[in-house]
Amino acid sequence: MTARRPGHALIVDLPRGHEDDAPHLRGLAALTARVLADPARPGAARLAAERGWRTRHQLDADRSSFAFWSADADTAEAATALTTHAGRWSAQDTDRLERAKAAQRALAAQRAGQILTRLNQASHRAAWGWAPPSPLGDPETIANLTPDVVRDELARLTRGARTHTPAAQPATAPPVPDRPHTTPDERTWQGGLAHAPTTAESARLSVRLPCESTRPGTLEVLVELLGSGPEGRLHRALRTERALAYGFSAGHWSQDSTNSVAATAFVRAPDAADTSRILLRTVRALLDDPLVPQEEFEAARHRCLARLLASLDDPFAEADEARRAARGQRPVADLVAAVRELPSLEGLRAAPGRPAVAVVGPEPCGPAVEEALRRNL
Repeated sequence: MTARRPGHALIVDLPRGHEDDAPHLRGLAALTARVLADPARPGAARLAAERGWRTRHQLDADRSSFAFWSADADTAEAATALTTHAGRWSAQDTDRLERAKAAQRALAAQRAGQILTRLNQASHRAAWGWAPPSPLGDPETIANLTPDVVRDELARLTRGARTHTPAAQPATAPPVPDRPHTTPDERTWQGGLAHAPTTAESARLSVRLPCESTRPGTLEVLVELLGSGPEGRLHRALRTERALAYGFSAGHWSQDSTNSVAATAFVRAPDAADTSRILLRTVRALLDDPLVPQEEFEAARHRCLARLLASLDDPFAEADEARRAARGQRPVADLVAAVRELPSLEGLRAAPGRPAVAVVGPEPCGPAVEEALRRNL
């Protein structure tokens, strides 16, 4: 950013996220966030509604964060309002909780049936051998979220709240690393095929490969080389050359010290097998030979910079950067600097491990994709 964005932002981190939910209380972190975000009860949400602040909530594996932005320098009151009122409970809150639980049950059911949710679950299962439970819980676990459980959780959350503002994190302050976060699930890369059957006439595919990167920014530029629009290799391979895909995208993940990159496509079910081969070939080509033509690399690098710089223009960007620094994470501004200096994809390569392939589509898609992959491994 060349100039400081107008306004004032503040982020309040609460120290528990959806992976901290006990198995019989899945959805607790999401439900407590829903309670805290209700402007009908006293607290930061009501203050934000009254003053016209812009707000945002993010639920992560190990924390729940509320962000507030105001044109005036009054957002500092949000942290006090949130922590002071969060643990207070009334008869009206008990009634509100039942309505909140009903809304969360409906949202959980809706999301569970969405194609992209099912594809993400299948991709995770193909990569790691297990699929994470829904952060929203299910009807049985949501029913266990009684007023006593929620009230105790609210009190526990506010005791460990941390506030982040741009001014609160001097450049010389040492970072405070995130606490280690573990689950009982084994998180060793597995690879293989996961098929979620549907009765639809179309199919969603995801092909995900493990990779290694020794230079910051290479994974981000790799995603731009694959492309989610007409500029990348997926467009040429799936639409220009074969007219197969209705839509496609690329992305990357870093989980438990394992990097991976994925390409997805939305196609007719009979084309699922051919598309899986094309996705695998396209991603592998970049991992096996990252020395792409310089003109293609530069175009992807500039698209990557544009996306990163656009994220720094968000109203919460400066507070987010302070939050990353406080948590010992790489600031986006540092990633921008790394991408600016990146001369090539040198340092990027495929890692050992089978591809993780997910398909959500009619029953014949599973065996067809499995056979196509067997011939191409």
